[in-house]
Amino acid sequence: MPSDPTYHVLLLPRENYWEWVEASRGYAVRFGISITALPQNAARFHPPHQIISVVAAPDAYPGYGDIVAWLKAQAPEARLDVLEVTAPNELHPLLQSRISSGMRLGLEPGEGGTPGIAPPFHLLWPTDHPLIVQGFGQNPEIYRRWGLPGHEGVDIQAPLNAAVYACADGLVYLVHDGAAGHPYGIHVRIRHADGFSTIYAHLNQALVHAGQIVSAGERIGLADSTGNTTGGHVHLTFKKEGATAAGLTSFPNDILDPTPFLFFPPERRPPAPLPAEWPYRHCLVGLHGRVDGPMERTDWDVVRDARIEALKLSRLASPEDVDRAREVNPNIFVLVGLSADFRNRRVDAATFAQVVEDDLSRFYDKGVRYFELHNEPNLTLEGYGSSWRSGREFGEWFLQAVGYLKPTFPEARFGWPGLSPGPTAGMRFDHTIFLESAGALVNQADWIGCHCYWHSEGDMLSPEGGLGFEFYRARWPDKLIFITEFSNPSPQIDWQTRASQYLRYYRYLYDQAGLGAALSFAISASSSFQNETWRSEDGRLRPVASIVGMRAF
Repeated sequence: MPSDPTYHVLLLPRENYWEWVEASRGYAVRFGISITALPQNAARFHPPHQIISVVAAPDAYPGYGDIVAWLKAQAPEARLDVLEVTAPNELHPLLQSRISSGMRLGLEPGEGGTPGIAPPFHLLWPTDHPLIVQGFGQNPEIYRRWGLPGHEGVDIQAPLNAAVYACADGLVYLVHDGAAGHPYGIHVRIRHADGFSTIYAHLNQALVHAGQIVSAGERIGLADSTGNTTGGHVHLTFKKEGATAAGLTSFPNDILDPTPFLFFPPERRPPAPLPAEWPYRHCLVGLHGRVDGPMERTDWDVVRDARIEALKLSRLASPEDVDRAREVNPNIFVLVGLSADFRNRRVDAATFAQVVEDDLSRFYDKGVRYFELHNEPNLTLEGYGSSWRSGREFGEWFLQAVGYLKPTFPEARFGWPGLSPGPTAGMRFDHTIFLESAGALVNQADWIGCHCYWHSEGDMLSPEGGLGFEFYRARWPDKLIFITEFSNPSPQIDWQTRASQYLRYYRYLYDQAGLGAALSFAISASSSFQNETWRSEDGRLRPVASIVGMRAF
């Protein structure tokens, strides 16, 4: 292996991720290796000398198939280091032997890499939210203007006023009030043993003072987005005195990647709470009603055969559809989507409230209390670019609309609408950027809707496909989430295969904490959606209804 600077990343399974991290922590520190659980992150960088170490445990990367073959296809110039282990307790001694021999890959004597840091130094995770929203070294094109090779820390999810904890025992040596436009905004700096130090940036409030001694896990501040940032998170910078001069890092100012040092305590992982009035304790098997009008006679055959537990109706449905749904299933949960026509015009929040008020009233009088306010607002056809230009502007519009409707319908619970996944130039703004821009405004909704679509077997349980709800769960762990639309619209698969996927998807979601219902799109439609509707317009039922109806859960 050449002695030039090397980018080395270790890909670990997502299941039991923190156990894998603990098993590999010393190795990552010894050789300056980044750690990730996302295959796309491992394959993202292509410097001249890239190494990808991958734990190739069986079925460790759902949605990616043969992970080694996938990495070879995505990063053909990278050197792959395949670790054939099945559990963290097998990985640890393998990597320890590399540390002892000084061989990064355990192959070539003399390939030493960066001198290690001893004794091992651990950082307790600084928030209650185990999600990094911007990793160390990412986005070099942004940070080169400040003379940095990339992002100089890690950004960790933290809603407004979420607790921020000290990562290790130490002495607070600076509390900055964010004056003079400091890019870190309000922030706290702590010195630790052995020359280490940490910085906690973008706070709403510091809860400590300079000269104060703190313990690992002690609350030192409340999160916000002060300084140069968008969206609520905590920026953590990690340093070791003399690290740059000693060659421990390629970053200036002794900045290290904190990722291999971070440890998330298991006791901070409580299951997502559900509202007190929510009577269900599993994710309901749900279905989106007829897309463009009231339910039809054959639609109820689908609801009955599939043993549907939750039904989403459009505002074009009839209020009597609520009564009929309860005849089929007395315990059925009904949710209504409220929408308006945004094409070629600007619709302000007051106008929207006026448009939907009569429809809302008709369903409210039938006892419906959950309403999804608008649909896919990151689409140009649904107002993006004309009624709002960012997630933040939509969030403000959303809260204004709720403000107009809530006094008349005090028991209504208004949900943040599902977004259309992914970016498409001229038609769809990237949903993740849209959400990051909205930030804490999303948290003010009564519940959150999300849309999950996939086009292949592998995508069904991938973060970009059927597991898209995890993006929301990680950012808003205390909110009730509904998957208000999901489907596989691919014309390349038959209905028997699609039905099998849906059954397995419902089963996967059944025990997921904090999910209210998963609503497949859709029962029927007068036109389009032939690859998604559960029955054809001539009244014939697709096999999905009977297959889902025979479930054992």
